[in-house]
Amino acid sequence: MKDIAKVFTVKNVVELLDTEELNRISEDAINGYESDEESRADWKDRNAEGMKLAMQISNHNKNFPFEDAANVMYPLISIAAMQFAARAYPNLITGWDIVKAKVVGQDPDGTKASRANRVQTHMNYQLNEEMVEWEEDTDRLFTVLPIVGCCFKKTYYSVNEGRPVSVYVDPLDVVVHYKAKSLLTVPRITERYNLYPNEIIERIRSGMFIDFEFDQPQEKKDEDEEYGTDNYRPHLFLEQHTWLDLDKDGYSEPYILNVHYDSKKVVRIVPRFSEQDILRNDKGEIRKINAKRHYTKYSFMPSPDGSIYDVGFGSSILRPINHTVNTVVNQILDAGTLDNCQGGFVGRGIGLGRGRTSGPIRLKINEWMPVNHSGDDLRKNIVPLPTKGPSAVLFNMLGFMVSAGEKLSSVTSLLMGEQTVHNEPATTSLARMEQGLKVFSAIHKRLHRSFTEEFKLIYKINAENIDEPKYFTILDDPKVVKDVYKTDYDKNSCDIIPTSSPEDVSNTQKLVKAQALMGLLNQGFNDTEIKRRYIEALQIPDQESIMQPEPQAPDPKVMLEMEKLNLEKQKQLFELEKWGVERAKIMSEIMKNIASAEAEEVGTQIGEYKAMTENLLKVMEARQNAINGGGLQGMVGQPGGGGGQANAQGQEAVNMQQGA
Repeated sequence: MKDIAKVFTVKNVVELLDTEELNRISEDAINGYESDEESRADWKDRNAEGMKLAMQISNHNKNFPFEDAANVMYPLISIAAMQFAARAYPNLITGWDIVKAKVVGQDPDGTKASRANRVQTHMNYQLNEEMVEWEEDTDRLFTVLPIVGCCFKKTYYSVNEGRPVSVYVDPLDVVVHYKAKSLLTVPRITERYNLYPNEIIERIRSGMFIDFEFDQPQEKKDEDEEYGTDNYRPHLFLEQHTWLDLDKDGYSEPYILNVHYDSKKVVRIVPRFSEQDILRNDKGEIRKINAKRHYTKYSFMPSPDGSIYDVGFGSSILRPINHTVNTVVNQILDAGTLDNCQGGFVGRGIGLGRGRTSGPIRLKINEWMPVNHSGDDLRKNIVPLPTKGPSAVLFNMLGFMVSAGEKLSSVTSLLMGEQTVHNEPATTSLARMEQGLKVFSAIHKRLHRSFTEEFKLIYKINAENIDEPKYFTILDDPKVVKDVYKTDYDKNSCDIIPTSSPEDVSNTQKLVKAQALMGLLNQGFNDTEIKRRYIEALQIPDQESIMQPEPQAPDPKVMLEMEKLNLEKQKQLFELEKWGVERAKIMSEIMKNIASAEAEEVGTQIGEYKAMTENLLKVMEARQNAINGGGLQGMVGQPGGGGGQANAQGQEAVNMQQGA
């Protein structure tokens, strides 16, 4: 196959390859898988042992130091795992809003924010309603992760479901070389999975698998599986995400191949890239292919030896301590058993009704056996085995080891809700809780990072395979124009991140921060957001019904018209005040002239002044009415205004004229 474009024209690339090429691919795939599996053999053994401790599974009866000796499994790892899951699950999945879209770059007109809100609404609906497996599998991941140390999520587009799928994959079934550094650079990821005969036939008839012969399965996915002669035993398949140079150009392309392990038959090959993912140089040669990712690793604590498989309570951290605690507990119980159920020696001098058989003597509770011997004879002929009873040293050792395990797992009495110090101030308890949760804060930050990677994979799947009618049905927004989904899922406009905060690992921490925010009310901050966070920290259901709706922003056009009207009013008010000042000056001059005329008794001049005054008043009143008619009635005579002062002076002048 010389042309790489041919791989996009068929449903299964196996159709384009000959038998010799397929046999070579199958051999390389199985050899690579077995090499990776062998590299992590010790890690698998440690995890198998840690899982038994966490589940408190004992495989056999203990016959040391005596038959049916104590075989108790102390739940140290179980408690640590349950405590971690109980904190992580509600704090990382806080409710309906699981993801949020963050605007990238400048957004002057709010277009990117509108896109981000639509994407956020759509993805939250998917995670809560459509992807029914997501939350349940995430819950399982939080339970297994602290025991094993790392878990995996597989995210892909399901043609049958018509939506993204993100499922939990057992870390034992994701086979990567133990010394690999990252899933991004590893050349090969192999997933082990089972298919029942009917499922194989369905895939063959749908065209997903090529037609091949399969008999009763020989290899089992798990060593402890027991199927007997069941005709419906599952078959082991390998799904390998690897690189193959099918076009013989010297550069390997990313593919997914499926192999039936028993028959070593390659049943399916599909490209792990699209034509848009191919980058070429100036000569037209492929210089890089951006392979599609499907797996997200969730890390508990990085492995000190640099392995891609991280460590957990069961695989490394608490496993030796849990073994020691089990040993000490069982020794204390065995010592108590020996001390309570004493045995010893009975001399031949007394028979005690045993006859010639000399069998054991058994007494029931509240039973007294009559014997034909005196007390001194009994004391001399019955010698009990020396036993010491439970040792105080062992009991102290038990407390020390349990305390060491609690420190390593941050599972202290205070963090489990128990009161450790009486009458301790609340602030001191909170400070000690925060210090004790530092380990969980670091782990939550790693989970927050993995959540971000998983949500980005779902985001890319939506960008390539979004269902347009369903998208608009979920948004239910009449303002959203057609074909907007093509630009909504644009990686350059928004970034997808979890809504959870890696810093908050307890409800108490959230509440303390929310109460601190409440002290900033009415100080120029976003009061609505402060109140929302406080109610959210209180974990009150149906929060939206409590919060007052935010006021709608006014229309910018209406605001512009209102500003124009206000400016016009200000101009008219200025003109009115100006005429008021001028009228006051005129009236003052008239009053001065009238007073001078009266003082000089000019006679007929008084009448002329009065006539001139009345004419001026009429002209000024007409002018004022014309201004008031422009929409300022009732504003002229306002207290403290220049117009009101002029009116008062004019009325006073008229009164003086009439009095004269």
